[in-house]
Amino acid sequence: MKYDSQIVELKNLLPTAKSIFIALPTGSSIDKLAAGLALFLTLESSGKQVSIVCDDNIIVGQSHLFGIDHVQKNVSSTEGGNLTLTLEGVAASDNTIPALEKLDWSAENNNLNLVFHVLPGQTFQPARIVPKYQGSGFSLIFVVGAVNLNNLGNVYNQNPQAFSGTHLVNIDNQVSNTSFGQTNIVDTQASSLSEIMVNLISDLGFNLDADTASNLLSGIFEATNNLTNQASADVYLAVANCLRAGGKKPGVVVSPQQQQPVSQPQAAYDWSALMPKPQDQSIPDFAVPPVVNNTTVSDQKGTTQSEQPSPEELPVGETVTSETVEPEWLTPKIFKGSSLG
Repeated sequence: MKYDSQIVELKNLLPTAKSIFIALPTGSSIDKLAAGLALFLTLESSGKQVSIVCDDNIIVGQSHLFGIDHVQKNVSSTEGGNLTLTLEGVAASDNTIPALEKLDWSAENNNLNLVFHVLPGQTFQPARIVPKYQGSGFSLIFVVGAVNLNNLGNVYNQNPQAFSGTHLVNIDNQVSNTSFGQTNIVDTQASSLSEIMVNLISDLGFNLDADTASNLLSGIFEATNNLTNQASADVYLAVANCLRAGGKKPGVVVSPQQQQPVSQPQAAYDWSALMPKPQDQSIPDFAVPPVVNNTTVSDQKGTTQSEQPSPEELPVGETVTSETVEPEWLTPKIFKGSSLG
């Protein structure tokens, strides 16, 4: 039993405790809420009258925890709280009242009169009279995850009487904790409050159920960043105990520090640069070859002749045809009928 030496007095008080109050600090994380709710569900299932209070508004990210609807913002006073009137400045160092002989009370017209009988020659003049309720009827108060009572915010500041005269159980894992309780379970080596609560519930003689174990798994996974920070052998042992009890692991928790900025989608590669460009389907403008006129040259005799291409320049199968008109072609032809026959 890991915390057996710290909870000797608590184990004696718990069986007779009728009304139990669980207080959580302001700004509670999932781990702190999970640990407090695990304790709440465990004590409630054992037949105790339990209330759990946190001076915070529950947010959507915490709504998956079992029992979250039982978390209140205000302390509900129970019956049985004792009223104490403190008269300051009238007691001696040995806790005697030298000037006071006796104290009587009497009822008159719906009023209660307290009569302080002062010895002759003595002066009985309190510096201040302070009324306060001791305990407000709570048998035990568990404070989970607060370094001091002021961390509870209005839960403590507006109800200091609820914390006076009642056995306080201080459960925390922070180094700065002031050990303000009558019972202090402060384990600075623990990765989370939920890890502490797994062991504490067992040390107190209770068993984990599936809902309580699921809460504690959520707290452990949140505090250890999904078992990547401070994941010691004790952490894995606590996780194993919760899984054996039927607890369900939470989804992957991503802290704001881990979230990576969403990268902009890169533009697709322009494959068109590698594709052949379509050729122009329009008819190209062909250059009209120049018309070469036959040029005339004069030979040595003065005769004008047209320049003909040489046979080497003619296409295969073509011959040079003379363009000189034969004289007989210029003579008119007369055809006679006798010649037709």
